[in-house]
Amino acid sequence: MKNKKEKVPFRQAVKNNIFILNLAFKSDRLMVIMRLVMGFFTGLNHGASLFFTKEILNSLDMGRSVEHIMVLILLMGLYTLVYELFFAWYYKLLNPTHKLNFIRLIHKSFFVKASDIDLACYDTPEFYNDFIYSMQNCDKSIVNTIDQLGDLVRSLIASGSVFAVVLTVDPVIAVVILGVSVLDMIIRLIQNGVYYKYNIETNEIWRKTWYVEKFFSLADYAKEIRLTDVSKNVINEYDKAIEQQKRAAISMNIKARILTIAATLLNTALTLFILIFMAKGLFEGSVLIGGFTVAITASWKLKGLVYDIQSKFVEMGKDSLFADKVRRFMETETQIKSGERELLEVESLEFKNVYFAYDDKYVLENVSFYIKKGERIAFVGYNGAGKTTTTKLIMRLYDVSKGQILINGIDIKEYKLESLREKIGAVFQDYKVFAASVAENVLGDVYTEDKENVVLSALEDSTFGQRLSQLKEGIHTELTREFYDNGTNLSGGENQKIAIARVFAHDNQMLIMDEPSSALDPIAEYNLNVGIDKNARDKTVIFITHRLSTTRHVNRIYMFENGTIIESGSHDQLIQKGGKYAEMFELQAEKYRAKKES
Repeated sequence: MKNKKEKVPFRQAVKNNIFILNLAFKSDRLMVIMRLVMGFFTGLNHGASLFFTKEILNSLDMGRSVEHIMVLILLMGLYTLVYELFFAWYYKLLNPTHKLNFIRLIHKSFFVKASDIDLACYDTPEFYNDFIYSMQNCDKSIVNTIDQLGDLVRSLIASGSVFAVVLTVDPVIAVVILGVSVLDMIIRLIQNGVYYKYNIETNEIWRKTWYVEKFFSLADYAKEIRLTDVSKNVINEYDKAIEQQKRAAISMNIKARILTIAATLLNTALTLFILIFMAKGLFEGSVLIGGFTVAITASWKLKGLVYDIQSKFVEMGKDSLFADKVRRFMETETQIKSGERELLEVESLEFKNVYFAYDDKYVLENVSFYIKKGERIAFVGYNGAGKTTTTKLIMRLYDVSKGQILINGIDIKEYKLESLREKIGAVFQDYKVFAASVAENVLGDVYTEDKENVVLSALEDSTFGQRLSQLKEGIHTELTREFYDNGTNLSGGENQKIAIARVFAHDNQMLIMDEPSSALDPIAEYNLNVGIDKNARDKTVIFITHRLSTTRHVNRIYMFENGTIIESGSHDQLIQKGGKYAEMFELQAEKYRAKKES
């Protein structure tokens, strides 16, 4: 990240904090209000305690009666008891539960936002880094901002009454304390910038070390670690990252230490000045013992409060630097806007001269085709040819850069997103199984007991039936061990069958099957194709496949290469043509014959 982005201007810092407060207020206004109220009362406590101290000492100096002094002491004790009870109730009972509920609400709002942002956002490293930070630190950043504001209210209320006492003793002391505190604040602002720059510089380093930790701790990598030497390269990258971090830490520590020494010398000079100035007044008789004691106490209290105020501004500024990421994430607008039309039937799908670019580089160029309802279509080609990208455009996970996609002759952008995606069921090559029951994986939160037959039928058609019979809890078996220690971990092929069943269980009008048999054996692949035929009926089916055995029985094949369609036709037509498709088919057939002979 460049230096010009390492600092947030003052106006932007204010805007960030207002945004965070607004977000917090919308999530749990009672928590925010109570924190400010608590700040007000704890601030008053500073002035109240000083007031009682002053009154008791003045009464002693003035020779007031013992009864009068005892009443003041009892009032002070009663006030202290009430305050401590109120303090304990808030910080020990109310605030912890408030914060937990607040964190839950904040996280939920982030989950909703994360599920709403465009898929293209994940392709931008800078945005993705901010997104990960926001998800991991939103609660800490927002709670810190609220706490800092409450503490700022406390310090401002406290300093108002205490500052009045210092002014009655000597205005010079008040002005000197204020001036030194401002200088100290400037030093600490500079120091805060040093720390933030270090955090920015090491953010990428932490991401690298986190990847290494994940690499050696996740079961997904366990086999490759043991069967290859790739782990040595990963460890070398880890060593490089740590060396980078060490250099950055040394530079940061040197600058921070110099600034700390400067702040220490400044505060030491202030302490000596106050002691000498007040001692001079005591010896000259212009200050009494009682007044001297209260003035010294008030001076130290005021110095601490002014320091606390500037510290809170510094901390809020520091929080704002991080809150800036949260704000940018939450204010990210979805570029893929929903249309107004309801999609009832998918009668046809047409691509008209479609172009699509990642980072200004076209990965699809001038793609055109027409698919009628009920057709079986295959997209074939080598990796990176543009097949999967084409299907993502159909579901508007991305929007085209140029050209048009039409459904029933109408631009796809005119349809409601929810309506469009409800009509399309997709199994991608990078399918995911969730930490939930088998039934919930298949039907999600719409699963109910009366839909049990739907789940069972979908699992049977996806060839998961035999494995299901081995699960003690059946469709209620929890998958993965993220939430349950006794959860079941499935094989890659079994997970793929769950993902396929998810498509079969919903009433879609178009099925997109991205390498649906990639993790299956030939028998399971045959049975799956039977299941697809059963579930597809009059639905449109688009296969993305490297296994060309699947393409023999489709209506039409589109051969992709370098983001364009170079051939189209039926299997027999393309074989007779003798082009790229025929070449790919022959290579696969030759491999199959070689395996059979061996």
